[in-house]
Amino acid sequence: MSDPAPSTKNRVLQLAWWLLLVVALALVGWTIASRFGVVSPPPLPSMGNQPLLGHKPSAKSKNAYLSEDDLTLKVDSLPARRFAIIDVHEHLKGEDEAKVLIAEMDKLGIKRTILMASTIYTLTLNPVYGFEGFKENNESILAVEKKWPDRFAAFVTFNPLDEGNLELVKDYVARGADGVKLYLGHGEKTGKGPFHVMPLDDPRMEPFWAYAEETQLPLVVHINLNKYWDETVRLLEKHPYLRLNVPHFGLHKNSEGKLKRMAWLLQRYPNVYTDVSFGFYTFQIEGFEQLARWRSRSREWFATNQDKVLYASDMVLEPTKDQPYVENTLRSYLQFLEMERWRFFLAPGYTMHGMHLDDDVLSRIYQKNPARWLLLDERGNLPDRTKGWPIEGMAVPPHASLPPLDPSTIPALMAASGKPAAAAKPTGEGDDGAQGEPGGGGCEHEPLDDDDGDGEVQ
Repeated sequence: MSDPAPSTKNRVLQLAWWLLLVVALALVGWTIASRFGVVSPPPLPSMGNQPLLGHKPSAKSKNAYLSEDDLTLKVDSLPARRFAIIDVHEHLKGEDEAKVLIAEMDKLGIKRTILMASTIYTLTLNPVYGFEGFKENNESILAVEKKWPDRFAAFVTFNPLDEGNLELVKDYVARGADGVKLYLGHGEKTGKGPFHVMPLDDPRMEPFWAYAEETQLPLVVHINLNKYWDETVRLLEKHPYLRLNVPHFGLHKNSEGKLKRMAWLLQRYPNVYTDVSFGFYTFQIEGFEQLARWRSRSREWFATNQDKVLYASDMVLEPTKDQPYVENTLRSYLQFLEMERWRFFLAPGYTMHGMHLDDDVLSRIYQKNPARWLLLDERGNLPDRTKGWPIEGMAVPPHASLPPLDPSTIPALMAASGKPAAAAKPTGEGDDGAQGEPGGGGCEHEPLDDDDGDGEVQ
């Protein structure tokens, strides 16, 4: 009788070879699928106690940092907490993430956080998804607010293409929703389709805008003002008292002309605000560097518009975001606003210039402005909208007539010639930005890709 051992050994070797081939083909397939957006990008690495990445400033952004590192500053250096902060713009998946967030809120003096409803794409960045899964997340954040009513508020969302959205929103409000987050002004392709599926002032949206203005329902609407400025102005001229947060400076943070246009919106429309969030960490790096490069101008902008700016970071919390990432991100915005110089956890090898805002401005950004935008009462409670509008005992904000719109008052983005204004020299360290600032309506930095979604965030 022949020995069966060689035959068995051959079969094992063949099986191993086929397994290796399958694994190799799977890796090749995954690489190709990732390249063409079929599968999601890999999740962010866990922070642990280490920086997410050691960002190195580019030649363009080097003036956001000190030329010589200040070794006395640590990543966690932060002045003593002296404000009860309201964070107006974060996302999370469910109760597990809420528990992590509460722990970090307690460390940093954040009294309440406003939660924005998310799509599956927003939570995963997986491009096989589009605007879906939002109803499930609506329920998740409503449940989180119900469990921790003194720490959270819930802003639900809806798909503008769906029918019955006004009735849907009214139902959510009756069940405890405190506002609405819309992605309609998002200028980039997000997953398998765009979120900007119709103009902001499309007639299909009119019943919702009218309801939101009438009931003074707070709204967060991601609007890329680089792309949708005209329809934004048309919407606000028709509904000038919308209680609206246009986050991320409307993506208008990187030139003097754009910041002036953002300020024009804040000054013309009584209930329009912006928040300081930049969202995804690469956009946070870019946003901080842009403002820090031109810090004298940026400080002046904050001071001039101090009644219309809100604190937020726009984190999207899901299982890949661990406790150190949450703490570092929330703290970095406080450091950027409060400190003259500080160490950014995403660029830990360098010392960044901060805004160094005074306490009066900080108290408005952290406390007074969010309270006014959310219509909090004297004890800091949210309006009880479950019983309808108007709310008993709460005075409705006045609706004084706006002066007629004069288009010539809108700051231009270009020089009179129609070409970009001449570049100005970046700020020097010693003068704190006093010299080299662009004067008038010029644009010192207009990257070619700016109107193609530069800085788009979720």
